[in-house]
Amino acid sequence: MSLYQSNINHVFDDFIKDLNVARRGGTRSGRGNNTYFAPLIDVHENDKEFLVNAELPGLNKDQINIDVRDNALIISGETKKDQKYEKGKTLIQERSYGSFTRSISLPPNVKAEDITAKFEDGLLELKLPKSAPTGKKITIE
Repeated sequence: MSLYQSNINHVFDDFIKDLNVARRGGTRSGRGNNTYFAPLIDVHENDKEFLVNAELPGLNKDQINIDVRDNALIISGETKKDQKYEKGKTLIQERSYGSFTRSISLPPNVKAEDITAKFEDGLLELKLPKSAPTGKKITIE
């Protein structure tokens, strides 16, 4: 058997395994029943601010909550399965549904009261302005 034929066989074997696992109500990815996910994020820093981008495809801004508590930025919300698929059987389900929460520790130089958020095309963009450095020189007696 050629390498090409072997690769094709693996593709079809994996497809059949996915179908069989899905029919039993499980997943091959180890994510259980797909009721939880954590949004993927990027955090960038420049001289003036921190920028946090979170991928939240398929949501609208009313499904997303953003809070600052105990020096942490918390992004949470819930995704719901489309009602049009309630009849019949789902053969493969890789998308996640349910509640999600993502928490990021904030550095001490963030002006929490000035954080802004924008949501467009499934991407949440947060701007976390930096405060002026604080501190005190201690003199030794």
